[in-house]
Amino acid sequence: MAKTAANAPEMQVAIPPMTDAERANLLGHLQTAIEIELSTIPIYLYTYYSIIRVPENTDDLPNGDELATFANKAGALIMSVAVEEMLHMSLACNIMRALGGTPKIYCKSPGNYPTNLPHHKKGFSVGLSPLSSDQMVLFLEIEKPEANDAPPQENNWDTIGQFYDYIKDFIIRKTTDADFMPTKKDPDSEKSQLGDGRGYYSANNVDTIYPKNAYYIKQPLDPYDPVERGASQAQYPNNKDSGSLKTVKDKASALEAINIIMHQGEGYPDTDHKEDDYQKDEETHWYKYNELYKKLKGFTAADMSIMVFNFPDNPTRNSYPTKFHPIVDLANAVYSYLFLMTEASYKLTDEAQASMFYIGMHKGMIFILDKIIGGMRYLQTGNTAGQALAPTFENYQFNSLATAKAELVQLCVSVPASLNLDSNILLRIQDLPDVNVGPDNFVHFN
Repeated sequence: MAKTAANAPEMQVAIPPMTDAERANLLGHLQTAIEIELSTIPIYLYTYYSIIRVPENTDDLPNGDELATFANKAGALIMSVAVEEMLHMSLACNIMRALGGTPKIYCKSPGNYPTNLPHHKKGFSVGLSPLSSDQMVLFLEIEKPEANDAPPQENNWDTIGQFYDYIKDFIIRKTTDADFMPTKKDPDSEKSQLGDGRGYYSANNVDTIYPKNAYYIKQPLDPYDPVERGASQAQYPNNKDSGSLKTVKDKASALEAINIIMHQGEGYPDTDHKEDDYQKDEETHWYKYNELYKKLKGFTAADMSIMVFNFPDNPTRNSYPTKFHPIVDLANAVYSYLFLMTEASYKLTDEAQASMFYIGMHKGMIFILDKIIGGMRYLQTGNTAGQALAPTFENYQFNSLATAKAELVQLCVSVPASLNLDSNILLRIQDLPDVNVGPDNFVHFN
């Protein structure tokens, strides 16, 4: 704002139209934002899948109740962050689509770990590791709140918040409402976003909910109804008040989308960065991880062996014996297909988009990938460390859109019976939508 004279009313400073170079710059940074989120999702999912959420053989331990309760809560909180990181990726994609860009998601995860987050300062390496206090230190560094006087940073940034501050500042200084509106060249820039009100995003799912006390089921039923008692125990880490999917149609909604991303990660400015919502009833990513870190420091190695699978650090397909390659390939292909469906969703509208994203992502993530990795964990690799078979989250390159689903089906069929793949997985994969969408935007399933 600027004043023309003393005591004169404030006048809005006119913003000139963005140049092609400025638009390309902004779109490039939004693509980087997408890839930052894609870099953290596998890290969080890997640690999540390392957790035995219902650990066995705790009944005779003096701290059995504590171990069982913490393991379930740790899994739920980490998954709750992963869910919001997927939301952040979608919000960045929505801003990009509003500006006329095309988000690139498929095969944009890191090729392997450890790696630096995109455009982060050199020397900060992130990787795949099972649950531990050291891994929580890494998570805290990823979600590290920026200092109050920290400047926006375009490259070599210190915190993700500073990078998003740069994008936010760019939008404030360089854009107008007109930049986010559909054009003749791109009439579907708003309709093709994964917007609110379509049922695409749920703040919580079955994997983010945990009980106050994991031993509540062992307590006498009287005087409570078991259903009512279970409901009273349920804890929901995320809520819609902290932010959800948002259709970007003007400058204000673009800035709101950025604020959702920033506040969920590091919170509103305060001394401990605890809350990410105005109602102050949801914790930030940083605060959730800090609470887990403080608790983890008090557990012994024996405690951890009860709660955590013996996962290797930064595994790759080729680090495993060849007999496991078929199921590792399948897990990586399903993971990559999820992002391929997401990317395809941004080229669709209405029912076609709903079929691709809602049906594809929900089935793919909850009923397919989760079941594949859940079963893999019980296979032993046979190495001297006695490690379990863990997911590698490597990009899987399909030959083409036309054959991607058929390739996925064939990978599933090729998994030998000795690897104990759930028999329902093939049917679930066959039910996924085909990413090879025709010119009529008709989404095929079988």
